Amino acid sequence: MGIRSWLLGEREPRPPRADHVVEVAWLPLWQCQLALHDLWENEIPATMSEDHTSMLRFAAREPMGRIFVMEVRADVARTAIAECLGIDPPKQDR
Repeated sequence: MGIRSWLLGEREPRPPRADHVVEVAWLPLWQCQLALHDLWENEIPATMSEDHTSMLRFAAREPMGRIFVMEVRADVARTAIAECLGIDPPKQDR
């Protein structure tokens, strides 16, 4: 395998890992708390962290929060958040 095929070639997506935590949403803090409780009601274990650096980088005009779940439940969590808030949940890397 050459570097060109490594850079430009199609690669199969890796399967979700049961021991990894991933970010599923980056939302205003008040929406983050609503979505977090909705995830708990749907029996999806999740946690939240407040993102204090978003104000310093002008990435947001209000306090923001991030929601994290285990990687194997990420798709289910994103769907539940979308149903709760009515929008596709953005992530920090998007």
